[in-house]
Amino acid sequence: MKPRVRIAPSPTGFLHVGTARTALYNWLFARGEGGKFILRIEDTDVNRSTSTMTDAILESLKWLGLEWDEGPYFQSDRFSIYKKYANLLLKNGACYFCYCTHEELEDRKKKVVAQKGAWKYDRRCLDLSDTQKAEFKKRPKAIRFCVPEMEVNFEDGLHGVLKRSSNDIEDFVILKSDGSPSYNFACVVDDHEFNITHVIRGEDHISNTFKQILLYKAFGWSPPKFIHLPLILGHDRSKLSKRHGAVSVLDYRKDGILPEAFVNFLALLGWSPGGDREILSISELISLFSLDNLSKTNSVFDFKKLEWMNGEYINRLSNEDLFDRLLSFLPTTDSQQLVANKEYGLKVIGILKDRMRKLTDFFALGDYFFKPPVEYDKDGIENYFNHKETQARLSLLKDRLSKLEEFNIESVERTVRELALEFGIKAALLIHPIRLALTGKTVGPSLFHITDILGKDAVIQRLDRAITFLRSATSKCR
Repeated sequence: MKPRVRIAPSPTGFLHVGTARTALYNWLFARGEGGKFILRIEDTDVNRSTSTMTDAILESLKWLGLEWDEGPYFQSDRFSIYKKYANLLLKNGACYFCYCTHEELEDRKKKVVAQKGAWKYDRRCLDLSDTQKAEFKKRPKAIRFCVPEMEVNFEDGLHGVLKRSSNDIEDFVILKSDGSPSYNFACVVDDHEFNITHVIRGEDHISNTFKQILLYKAFGWSPPKFIHLPLILGHDRSKLSKRHGAVSVLDYRKDGILPEAFVNFLALLGWSPGGDREILSISELISLFSLDNLSKTNSVFDFKKLEWMNGEYINRLSNEDLFDRLLSFLPTTDSQQLVANKEYGLKVIGILKDRMRKLTDFFALGDYFFKPPVEYDKDGIENYFNHKETQARLSLLKDRLSKLEEFNIESVERTVRELALEFGIKAALLIHPIRLALTGKTVGPSLFHITDILGKDAVIQRLDRAITFLRSATSKCR
């Protein structure tokens, strides 16, 4: 049978990194083995589940390119099915009604904890008499699974055989008093009905798996193959959380990360293709991915590495492709600046592309291509505008450049270097203040490529503005 795998996010929050990696591994496995990737929305928590979160989850998966073959199926549409299976277990004597209220359970739990004991449900409702049941007739009732005394074990595809005594497992609720199913019960019913062959999920679900194995045994069903993935940790090796930066998939999109780079990065958080290759296309990931190469150790989410990898992907895009990506990513006003002169925008992309790590870097690195600098870098003023002869040098340069009939990379560079020789100084002592005058920054692409893109008029105007600034600064000093 071809693999049938699923991803089952809960719409009580955004799709986060851990769930996104789980979805990716399931998707890669299904695609590589010719199987099916199924999307199930586990929205049984009616009070906390929202359509907004559901839409965000679907949007995240689509952005990553993880298109599903079946679904989305919503557990909230299947309550009658869960009730049918719960009644089947009641008839088999595997479950019983529980009339305990939340307040009663909390009160009994506090008493046990106060005596330094470990609380688990005390089976108060397991053997109620008919008289007691009649007294509780008007109370809402849940259905609890009666955990048998036995050793519970299953073979995990990554960790081997895992065992646990059922004495450590309380009689857990499978159907709540409001008719909604518990996570473990709905999960087992759905995985069985949808013929799921492999359950690939985080190792924080291992405790749930023991309960699910008990349910499979009670129904007489064969369980799927379980593979529990190690955790993703933050840079300080604690569990990944908001304090480590963006953890919602859509946050990374907003931050300027390309989906193919993010997928590539996620794939390597717990899996290795072998060798030292790190940049892998989607088709390569599909052909190389194997459950046998999953890591048993936790992985660390290194945002710097993600930025590096994203930069590699940006640099490999054609200028036209990057232009289109920026248009769909940037705010409307910024996009309009690109659309206004596409040829000019493509030139700017060409000079900035190899410096970009994220799409957000485009205007951060090269805003001066679209508007004159409003102010100059403070360190630049101190280091490059403080020489008493800078004003005179820039003035002479402006005059020389204004007289150039052909204004291009070669002619501008020749003019600057010839002027430096006349002054008897290194060319850098001219290049640095010129860069500051034109861009407001102290670092950036080749100065002469910048002048070529800006054009003669803009270069002259910006030099003139810098000269005025220096003149004003000099007069204030006097």
